Amino acid sequence: MHIMLNDTLLQLTAVSTLAQLLQQQQLNTEGLAIAVNNNVIAKRIWQEYQLQNLDQIQLFQIVTGG
Repeated sequence: MHIMLNDTLLQLTAVSTLAQLLQQQQLNTEGLAIAVNNNVIAKRIWQEYQLQNLDQIQLFQIVTGG
């Protein structure tokens, strides 16, 4: 299966959930937002959200401050 992660093509060996992808990529989830095919995915369903071939995933780091 192939996906686009922040405009980088990745090949996954097995069907994964968003949570598994983040774990495989060793990404910190603190303040992270994710859009799949331009749809924001709620953090509470990352564990069950199944990735599909050719999904386009964008990661956004939420930053606060003043």
